Amino acid sequence: MKISRLKAIQLEARFADVFGGIEKVPAELLAPAAHFRRIPRTGQVSTLVIVESNDGAIGYGEAFGLPHAGAATAIINGVIAPVLIGAEIGDPNEMLGDLERYFTAMGSTRGPAIEALSGVDIALWDLKARAAGLPLATLLGGSPGPVATYVSPVGFQDHPDKSARAARAYLDQGYTAIKLKVGRGLAIDIDHIAAVRGEMGSDKALYLDANCAYDVPTAIAVAKALAPYNIGWFEEPVPPDDPQALAEVRRASPVPVAAGENDFTLAAHAKLVAADAVDFLQPNISRAGGVSGLMAIGALCARSGILMAPHGVGSCVAVSAAVHTCRAAPAVHGYEANRLLNPLRDNMAVRPLVTEAGQLVAQDFPGHGGEPDLARLARYVVNGLETNAERGDVIHISA
Repeated sequence: MKISRLKAIQLEARFADVFGGIEKVPAELLAPAAHFRRIPRTGQVSTLVIVESNDGAIGYGEAFGLPHAGAATAIINGVIAPVLIGAEIGDPNEMLGDLERYFTAMGSTRGPAIEALSGVDIALWDLKARAAGLPLATLLGGSPGPVATYVSPVGFQDHPDKSARAARAYLDQGYTAIKLKVGRGLAIDIDHIAAVRGEMGSDKALYLDANCAYDVPTAIAVAKALAPYNIGWFEEPVPPDDPQALAEVRRASPVPVAAGENDFTLAAHAKLVAADAVDFLQPNISRAGGVSGLMAIGALCARSGILMAPHGVGSCVAVSAAVHTCRAAPAVHGYEANRLLNPLRDNMAVRPLVTEAGQLVAQDFPGHGGEPDLARLARYVVNGLETNAERGDVIHISA
């Protein structure tokens, strides 16, 4: 079985289209977290990856889209596809090894190049599982079923009461663990934390995500104020790329520290572990090596005595692939059910994502189960897509 076709498609779902104009988009959607306070979030973006074998098997992957999906799309179509077309389909990690070494030698150890490889890895694993007639979780050595799940975000609301109401809405939907966005200063953060904790009660898990908002002294001050609130973790209190700074926060923090969604390689995650900087690693499947990356980082966590809680954003493709991988990877604490408005996640799948009793479910279908519906997908394609009805789920993407 060889790769006959590999193509990436740039996707965008604009909030302005959903609400009928950018001026009608709620403020808490434009700035849901610390890293969007100066540069508003205007929609959801992603790179869809499609790989086809010479015997007609198809797999779907996804490369992380923010801040712009065009870069990973171009790298897949212009660099990765010419190398892989005609290659025998074997272990995806081995298939992509030369490309990863090439990108590393070129200094591209972060960002779109590694995200592009991640999306292709997901697509190859999906193809292999679908060709074998097996759920991806089963092919990886696990089984379909539920994954421990927390929901996010309770985003930046303008009053603590609104944060409490947002948390209550999630509880009413059956979720029992919630992540609150922080990063607006100690006093504001604590007001919203206290309100949400009061609404949740003391028996449910509450996680905090600062999205890299603070420097080390401020992060330590915030961390020390968290002791009364039974916090599950303090996520990304400081910017990435400085494990020692994060380790300094962790040493002073009375609550666990989590990070990793902005790291791309196994080596980068290993540096966080080696620095004693984290209690939880949070790789993103669509930017940290795909299925192969999550499996390897889970093994790293198991060896190191820490836990993995993968970052949970993306379209139906990335989320489905991550949930299946969580059913097989070691040291998994849980997965994030991100509920920020995302038509690419909620409106694009042939089979919608399934949540039961507050837990995402890896469905018992061949592959990762996140196959996109091509008719619904077309409205989000940035540079055009043509559907070939005679080929069923095989599509032709215009140049």
